Amino acid sequence: MNDVTRMIRQTLRGLRCRLIRVEMAGAHARLARLKCEQEHVFNSLKQNFSAIYATLKAYDTAPFTTPTWEKYNARVEKALLPVPPFGFLNDPTVMETMFITRGGTCLREELKFLEQTIAKGRLGLLLQEDYAGDPLLSNTTYLTSHNSIHQLYHLIRFSKKTNCDVNEINSVVEWDGGYGNMAKIFQRLKTRPSTYVIIDTPLFSCIQWLYLATVLGSEKVNLCQKPEDRVAPRKINILPVCFVDSLDISSDLFVSTWALSESSSFSQDYVVQRNWFDATHILLAYQQSNIDFPDADRVGRIAAVAGAVSEAIEFLPGNYYSFR
Repeated sequence: MNDVTRMIRQTLRGLRCRLIRVEMAGAHARLARLKCEQEHVFNSLKQNFSAIYATLKAYDTAPFTTPTWEKYNARVEKALLPVPPFGFLNDPTVMETMFITRGGTCLREELKFLEQTIAKGRLGLLLQEDYAGDPLLSNTTYLTSHNSIHQLYHLIRFSKKTNCDVNEINSVVEWDGGYGNMAKIFQRLKTRPSTYVIIDTPLFSCIQWLYLATVLGSEKVNLCQKPEDRVAPRKINILPVCFVDSLDISSDLFVSTWALSESSSFSQDYVVQRNWFDATHILLAYQQSNIDFPDADRVGRIAAVAGAVSEAIEFLPGNYYSFR
């Protein structure tokens, strides 16, 4: 994507988001009232963001990155330093790199599936948004964003296809975790906490730490900041990819929604060499290969070797799940 195309898309996305915010103004005000304490917690924690990132950035991550993601990281870094704004999920670059504003048929189909599968009261508890990041809301009934609907949809579709009860999953490895929303939604699904590990670049590891520590509490989040740090049981562990070789990690479930397909072939081979972190189950989403991500659909092939079965995402042409 060239700079002119990016600018046009960001402008159109910005206009669309402003229109949605006007339409959803009442819902945003309600969420701010319900979870107002998160702003104070976020603003306190963010003072450590730059120092933690400076420490982690000093470690080499080159083999695991791609030119496209190096550019994205540089732009996100510029947007979030020296301290991330409370409404960081509204930043145009952050919106571009994460599933935040899609809506449309995708939103309708995912929400319809969830409503047919989960009782309305429980669905409301699972989907209610957090105020941190000031996310763009898409639904007033559940006071939620499309990102939260999207993450829950992945998990429930996986569960239905594999007949896997998520309460039987005691450990998870997620390859690249966005801003941490999948980990949050997964822990909400469970009757007891799992040991959850997110492997990501140093910058996104810091974003995940800040977001999850704000919404869940610092005591439930463990950020590894040096090679000798270890995974804490029954917590969400944030592991910068520069330390991944330092830990012998195993899991019941390996998750990566579009991240592994947007990673380097080195990263894809690394996951295979680690035997999918010994996971019994696999949940992947990926897209057809393109100029930015030439190894994207390779993910489906390497997952098939591991016994995973791929299927098209009907309402997202050119995108697929792979489940085991």
